Amino acid sequence: MKKRDPQTKQQLSLFVKELIGFALLFAVLGIVINFFFHQSIYKNIDQGLMTQKQNVLSNRKAPQFRTGGSSSSSQTPPSPNPSGDTPFRTNILVFNQKGQIINAQMLGNRIYNLFINTELDKSEVNKVREVTLMSTDNTLHYFRTLLIKVPKSNSNPIYAGNYVLILENIDTDLLAVNSFRRSLLITLLFFWIIAIGVAYYLSRSSMKPIMDAWKRQRQFSANAAHELRTPLTVIQNQMEYMLTKPKTKVVDQVDAISTTLDEVRHLQTLTNRLLMLARSDAGKIEIRKQEVDVKPWFEHVLKPYDDIAASQHKSLNTVLKADGKGRFDEDLIRQLLIILLDNAIKYTPKGGTVTVVTLLNRDKLTIEVRDTGTGIPDADKKRVFDRFYRSDKSRNSKTGGNGLGLAIAKWIVNQHAGTITVKDNHPKGTVFTVGFKVS
Repeated sequence: MKKRDPQTKQQLSLFVKELIGFALLFAVLGIVINFFFHQSIYKNIDQGLMTQKQNVLSNRKAPQFRTGGSSSSSQTPPSPNPSGDTPFRTNILVFNQKGQIINAQMLGNRIYNLFINTELDKSEVNKVREVTLMSTDNTLHYFRTLLIKVPKSNSNPIYAGNYVLILENIDTDLLAVNSFRRSLLITLLFFWIIAIGVAYYLSRSSMKPIMDAWKRQRQFSANAAHELRTPLTVIQNQMEYMLTKPKTKVVDQVDAISTTLDEVRHLQTLTNRLLMLARSDAGKIEIRKQEVDVKPWFEHVLKPYDDIAASQHKSLNTVLKADGKGRFDEDLIRQLLIILLDNAIKYTPKGGTVTVVTLLNRDKLTIEVRDTGTGIPDADKKRVFDRFYRSDKSRNSKTGGNGLGLAIAKWIVNQHAGTITVKDNHPKGTVFTVGFKVS
């Protein structure tokens, strides 16, 4: 059985988690909406019961009455007219002390037959209850009820001293609640189906940066191993060669020793840069900005490179127009300059010129490093700051480059909230421009 790769497993895990999250969210949303809708419906019903209670206790009459065929009088208890084939929305049963219904004639046969088996439970006074009754056609009807004890002082002799049961029919309300629940369920299912697509899209989107980071990390490890293996192989070969001639003098092994030392220095530079990148990724490098007198500081840092350039039959020109004070991390900016100058001198041919220009405009410091080398192709300009990336012109053992310098330079500039760009130096060569605030 073929195993899924880690990326697919991770994406599937994210998809399932997001889908479950959406399902729980919709479930909670549905429960909350249903709860508040249900509460709203029953609140209105109970308010109607309380209104009827006040009407009974104050003996107020409704605009119309049901008397079962006989004429109404001023003492007839209120009872709304029926609507269609359903029982009255609100009905009133009056019980005497013995639990007998005494207003049967006022209810009409159909209504009375529905309520005939209703019994008086004196313990339910002032309590709202829900009851289910069956009509003669075997249809169930649902009522919300409230039992009250009417004082003997009530002006209506039918109510006075008796128990009054107010029944409010809630058939239509229950139909509305059930219909709402079905609609809500269908809506939530519809959106949950949509959520499947959204969760899939989000899982892919979430995995993309993780996948890119994983690929970069894998490429980084492979490149680091390659870069480390090369100098180690050279050192091993030179050491093994010298071991084959144990009786020779040191002076006879100058070339082998020199080559070994060059590779050791290259290995030391590589490991230092790898360590710096690792520490920067872990956030363990602190930026320590200090106030610096800009022009003397640049003169001091750039001075050794006059001799380095001259030793390689190249020229170094400095145009230090930046004058004043600014705040930046001296160690990091020094390393930035070293990286840019090393690259510029390295890729400038004999007789060529490297130029360093500094400008200070208000609180923005600009540094330009120009060389007269072969330049960088446009296709490579976008990637020269990637780790281990080197354009074809520099992929040779003579340069000793490892493709980490400009990546570190980019990180240093980012830490100072600045920008670094590369462009062509006409008629030939390359210009690296750095800009950041020093306030």
